[in-house]
Amino acid sequence: MIPANNAAIEYDMWKMAVEGVTFHSTRLPPTKGCEPHDPEEFRKELSTAYSLIREVSDAVVYGRSYGSHTHSSIIREVIDKALVIPEEAAVNALRSVQAKRIWLATPYTEDRAKEEVSYLSSAGFTVVGQANLNKRWGVDISNTPVFTIYRLVKREFQSVKQADAIYIACTALSTFEVVAYLSEDLHMPVISENVASALALEELLGLRLNIPGRQALR
Repeated sequence: MIPANNAAIEYDMWKMAVEGVTFHSTRLPPTKGCEPHDPEEFRKELSTAYSLIREVSDAVVYGRSYGSHTHSSIIREVIDKALVIPEEAAVNALRSVQAKRIWLATPYTEDRAKEEVSYLSSAGFTVVGQANLNKRWGVDISNTPVFTIYRLVKREFQSVKQADAIYIACTALSTFEVVAYLSEDLHMPVISENVASALALEELLGLRLNIPGRQALR
């Protein structure tokens, strides 16, 4: 389940698919902010989108941050299958590699990036550094070149090397290639929301997907 202006998560999931595994999507309207103003409207929107994909899915990735911070109970109530919420999956993935000090990369504006720092801090991590691309719109974020993300991280190497892991936020950012490059170059775990979602699907469904940077997650 993804926003209409997210043109990246499907690409990443297709790249991580293996024989016998398919990914299907249903679109959600674009949103402003992280939390719904009207929880009941949020519930109706979710129900409509979910009804379009329920019969063809064994598990559902709720591929946006909207509503997942304080309204995750509604998401879990509506979606009655195995469920992945990417930010929660990322936290679990970071904990699984015993990371405590996190370096954060986001495509967001400064204010939105601060929300991610706060979210990670509330989950018990220390954010030792962060950088953002100051982008606001989903399609603009999805069109970000791989090298731009790579350079965003590498140019902050002095603070990056103080971290136990790198976290790349936002499902609208295509990260399959950059996670592979950075984990190989820096020899450290690199977790994006899309990669974390795939790791969660592996556990829920007993799969082994084509996860970039897997060698650094051990």
